[in-house]
Amino acid sequence: MSSTRVRLITPVICASAALLLRYQFADKSLIDATSHLHFLLLQLPYILLALAVLIAVLSNHAQEAGATVSLLCAYWLIQSYLQSPLTAQPASQIFYLLTLFTPALIIAYALLPPISCRQIQGLVAILISPLIIIAVAGLLAIEPQLFLHTATSALANGLIDSHLSTLTWALYLIATSLCVGLCLYRQQSADSSLLGCALMSLITYGWIQLNSISAFMFAGMGLLITINLTISLLQIGYRDDLTQIGNRRALQQAAKTLRGPYTIAMVDADYFKKINDQFGHDFGDQALRVIATLLKQTADGGKPFRYGGEEFCLLFKGKSQQQVLDTLEAIRQAIANYDMVVRDKKHRPTKLKQAEKRRGASRRKSDLRLTVSIGVASSDYSSRDNRNRDKPRPFDQVLRSADQALYRAKAKGRNCIQAA
Repeated sequence: MSSTRVRLITPVICASAALLLRYQFADKSLIDATSHLHFLLLQLPYILLALAVLIAVLSNHAQEAGATVSLLCAYWLIQSYLQSPLTAQPASQIFYLLTLFTPALIIAYALLPPISCRQIQGLVAILISPLIIIAVAGLLAIEPQLFLHTATSALANGLIDSHLSTLTWALYLIATSLCVGLCLYRQQSADSSLLGCALMSLITYGWIQLNSISAFMFAGMGLLITINLTISLLQIGYRDDLTQIGNRRALQQAAKTLRGPYTIAMVDADYFKKINDQFGHDFGDQALRVIATLLKQTADGGKPFRYGGEEFCLLFKGKSQQQVLDTLEAIRQAIANYDMVVRDKKHRPTKLKQAEKRRGASRRKSDLRLTVSIGVASSDYSSRDNRNRDKPRPFDQVLRSADQALYRAKAKGRNCIQAA
């Protein structure tokens, strides 16, 4: 399953699980108002959201940290002021403002670019909700009737059998659509978290009269943000930032899961130092991204990893050396036939049509062509070794054999494949 689908499905799963748990337990005697389990349930959102804030701050994700602090503030207001009828004061005003500010802040956090918690913008993003609460509390202390008429009117005219006004529904529609679009476009974990927060806070406010609905939904939000932050940190540790494929650590982890036969191919860019020296490191980075992309597109079952520098590794599970040779030849040809165009950034076209024309022209006449050398080895023992014929060779040994085959490909003139 693609990472984009996972980012879209995860918030839906968390929201559905929170709803299911609520209907399984909240209306039963297992959780009554005086039980220890009920007390734990009410505290669970604080625990999960606080944990998410801590992870976000430690990992320097101001966007997620700010959104989670906003949810903590919202849940505290619900537990402190909205346990009485919504027609009372100040419950009606607080509820009305919450239904407006929550989707509005989700929209703002979704549009916020990735920033550090140490930047001024990051600190503002984290502290904006407490500052809004302090400001509104001051206004209500001065004028207790503030927003009362508007809040009462909104409660009386809620749409779809809910307590939410037309404006609130419109804001949530914008927030949800924006988060779905960003999940598809940017493919960042923060967008998935904000999508889940939009869905679960909408359910909370729309049907807030249901017993314990806020506790289950806000616990679900805390769990979702924690999961997405953890996945994001794991990707940092196991994904190469430049090429967006697995790194050497990810390769070592994949090696631990190998049980049957497998084949390893080491792929190395030819004359890469000359490319860097002649065209600059930016162009060298572009070349590495091109190689990684072509490896993903043409590997035919092989999983690519960046082994280090300009060297890549392809892992073919369940395939012999002979079975992958045609695939490796297709990879070699795809890279050799790809047109790398060196352009002056100052004269780069700003209009899309001009850029497309130049790209079309570059396919006919290229400034530079990349080539790679490939060494391949399989886990099968030599046919002469009858004792170990049915057992795969150790991973490090196969990797070393593929690397030695790569050196032979380099010695034979590059842009070729050598088998161990």
